[in-house]
Amino acid sequence: MEKADNLKTQILNKSKLCGISSEEVSLAKELVNNKCKNKNLFIVEGLWATEKLISQNIKVTHFFYNADKLNSDSETYENLEKIAKMSSLADKTYGISEKACKKISDRDGFDEYFVVAELPKYTLADFENKIYNNNNILAIVMDGLEQPGNIGAILRSCDCAGATLAIIVNKKANLSHSRLVRSSLGASFMIPAIETNIETAQDWLIKNNFKCVITDLQAKKNFKEADYSGRIAIVMGNEHTGISDSWRKTKNAESIIIPMLGSCESLNVGFAATLVAYEAGLQKFKNNI
Repeated sequence: MEKADNLKTQILNKSKLCGISSEEVSLAKELVNNKCKNKNLFIVEGLWATEKLISQNIKVTHFFYNADKLNSDSETYENLEKIAKMSSLADKTYGISEKACKKISDRDGFDEYFVVAELPKYTLADFENKIYNNNNILAIVMDGLEQPGNIGAILRSCDCAGATLAIIVNKKANLSHSRLVRSSLGASFMIPAIETNIETAQDWLIKNNFKCVITDLQAKKNFKEADYSGRIAIVMGNEHTGISDSWRKTKNAESIIIPMLGSCESLNVGFAATLVAYEAGLQKFKNNI
């Protein structure tokens, strides 16, 4: 009981109370609804990302928690520890009412904790030194993907498969989109994602000796037959039009296909990316399993 009281004191000393009509609550709601003008900010609903945000040293600008629940003594000790960590990490911490939580939340029911943070920014040049002397790299390239949920799911799958970085070309959705963050389960800020144009990406991949493995409905080679050794970039195309034609002409490119056993022409791009990324990851990193 004493430990819990100490945590509450720590949280309250770092917090300010914030009304339902305040600018801060409005900012959180705008981020959930993807209407915020600042595309460098993203929001996480819940405490599930606490350790990930801390481990990546992500800048947290605002943290909101349900002050009604904290004052009712019904908060679990585990959550109190996480709230204390987030309140220490955040530039500003706010206790808000349950009604304000319901206003912000986009989930069935409502959430009681909201973290606003800044997306880390990376460039391809940042990875010149990071991959130096490492010839066993897995990257994912997303070319013109439109659905935030698909992008988030692909980032999650590729993070799980051991990918080092993601490259986004022909951008159609923001990495700060709340659905993307949610579907990525944190991979959107755990795995470095670089936004650039297609020519710059292709030149960088060629310069750094990547082989581009292209998911392509025109291909003949089964994805399981590809050689995923060395530096590999898996290229996934738009949900409707597929990859840009220039990928087929890129140096060291290899087109692969996932065989369809039924009547549908192809898988959802998120499922397809998962299959290919795991095939590559299992071949590349099997000694680490």
